Amino acid sequence: MPDTILRPAVERLDPEVIAMNEAAARLGAAPADPLSLPLAEARAAAERYHAFLNGPTPLPTDVTEVTVAGPAGPLPLRLYRPAGRGMERLPVLVYFHGGGFVVNSVDTHDRLLRMLARHSGAVVCAVRYSLAPERRFPHQHEEALAALRWVAAAGAAHGIDAGRIAVGGDSAGANLALGLAIAARALGEPRVSFGLLFYGMFAHDFDTVSHRRFGDGRYGLTTARMRWYWQQYLGSAATPNDPRAAPLLADLHGLPPLLLLAADLDCLRDDTLRLAERLAEAGVSHRLAVHDGLPHSFATMTRLVDQAHRAVLQAADAVRRHLDA
Repeated sequence: MPDTILRPAVERLDPEVIAMNEAAARLGAAPADPLSLPLAEARAAAERYHAFLNGPTPLPTDVTEVTVAGPAGPLPLRLYRPAGRGMERLPVLVYFHGGGFVVNSVDTHDRLLRMLARHSGAVVCAVRYSLAPERRFPHQHEEALAALRWVAAAGAAHGIDAGRIAVGGDSAGANLALGLAIAARALGEPRVSFGLLFYGMFAHDFDTVSHRRFGDGRYGLTTARMRWYWQQYLGSAATPNDPRAAPLLADLHGLPPLLLLAADLDCLRDDTLRLAERLAEAGVSHRLAVHDGLPHSFATMTRLVDQAHRAVLQAADAVRRHLDA
């Protein structure tokens, strides 16, 4: 049986999230809403809002920019290495940021990526995958595979132990990470040893309790925005039931151990709960933690929300333990 942390029944937003939102509003920073802004402006708003969340002082971490061959041109990666470890051979977490495949970047997730590297003892390989609608499915899935293959073939030159690989991501990035674990299982090599999935968008399905309960946006993310994100990602040519796009529908047998983290006050909450059910049916070792009082995207709120900070520390510890970092 999965190791599950059950959520309380009380619906109450964490007071520190409320204070964070009020502080952001005073500074004119707000989460991006691409349904009410031109896309370029929404992307700029997302960068400003996350600059506020990240804060002015980066956490000490050694950072290297690398460009590798992608499926249709250069694919930029950013390597976060725990400070003071030199070129010691370390395990790696290949990570994909969230943002509905449309907004956000490695920069918006900088604090989270630094925290994961510092506290897991692993190199975090953050993938600057292409955004939709300029590039659509399956391009991002192919970029994820290209990043994993580069880690396995060339990571040693950057102090990466290709025998100890984890994949991870949040929201849309969790979709890519789970899809990558499934693809790696089918390929056989390189072997993925662990997966870290924050509040993923795992299926094109809006008929869930969490969408009905939280999809109005009272805690941030809306069902309408999720529908739009999926439209931008899939376009008109792709089927939403392709298991590469909707990994909840894939064959999950034989996957590595997974840590699933969900936000209780999130219209995507049930994507993670349903994934946990399917993993249990497939006999996949996993742990599910549903964080009461937190909204979608809490992993980027660690500077200002203590519960989010603790959740990311616990996630980093799980990476450390599974990779023996």
